[in-house]
Amino acid sequence: MKKRKIGISKWFIALILAAALLFGSVPAAYASGEPEQVTFAVSAVLPENQINETVSYFDLRMQPEEEQDLAVTVYNQGTKEIKVRAEAISASTNANGIIDYKTPDKKDETLKIPFSEIAEVKTPVLTIPAGGEKTAYIHVSMPRSLYDGTVLGGIVLTQEKEPEAAEETKQGVVIQNEYSYVVGIKLSETDVEVLPEFEPVEAVPGIENYHAAVTHYIRNREAAIAKDISLAIEVFRDGKQEAVKTSAATVDMAPNSVLPYPILWEEELQPGKYVSHVEMEMDGRTWEMDMPFEITAQAAQEIATGSVDTEPGLPWWGILLIVLVIVLIVILLLLLAAVKRKKRNDPDENTRAGRRK
Repeated sequence: MKKRKIGISKWFIALILAAALLFGSVPAAYASGEPEQVTFAVSAVLPENQINETVSYFDLRMQPEEEQDLAVTVYNQGTKEIKVRAEAISASTNANGIIDYKTPDKKDETLKIPFSEIAEVKTPVLTIPAGGEKTAYIHVSMPRSLYDGTVLGGIVLTQEKEPEAAEETKQGVVIQNEYSYVVGIKLSETDVEVLPEFEPVEAVPGIENYHAAVTHYIRNREAAIAKDISLAIEVFRDGKQEAVKTSAATVDMAPNSVLPYPILWEEELQPGKYVSHVEMEMDGRTWEMDMPFEITAQAAQEIATGSVDTEPGLPWWGILLIVLVIVLIVILLLLLAAVKRKKRNDPDENTRAGRRK
């Protein structure tokens, strides 16, 4: 009987060790890579119709149907030949409340003259020898109608990387660093003062940087740059007086653009109807607006699944494995109890025990 007891104990220990190995191991993942040094610089060649000569970007007074070539000098400060790509981008507003000159294809319905549509890059790629310089040329064609307000955009100059410059992590993810310069371009045709005007678009529940969030889309519908806007948002459940979330920030907005301002929830979104009260203030002017939205049960579930704010549940196979281990442990315990009972009730075993005494 003693040998059976030892065998069962070994199986019991083996099962415990197996369970520990299954549920105690966590795969590690990381990325590594050392950024390369920027080896080029840029300088705008300011023309005679530059309004503000104290700035390093283009601030130009244009006329209807006027055409003009703008020049940006690119310097290769490195010891190898480089290629630099040039693009014309219309200004927009990003989620951080910063005017964005680098993201293409963000055109609001109120934007009448996108800079990217009136600018043509004549030199899309520059090949610059070590220690040398080249000039990027951008041809601007103004529309026929006189335009009040500001057309805002930028020339983005990006150094192209050689294929061998890409780094691969241990997980097989390719990391390729790119370095860019942006030369801002501000165009106007008149001295008519155009002031920003803000209006709500919509509030949408979703995911922002892997967190549950409600993004508030607010439009600047005028052709005017808006700087240092004080933004405050309070979110209420429908019919409740106490705010469930609040947020405040100072933001800038490009002309005729939409600010996608997210409020991170930092917990699971609860289904229901909500309303966000928005207050904005700039240069002594104020705006107030309400932005209602609804979180459906399906949307809440989908967001919870993709958000890091929710503790992930065990997959079905994990639950099944736990149940199987528990069942096996219970069976082993019952077997051990049965063996002990049999020992107590076995007269031969008791006799041998008496003789050993």
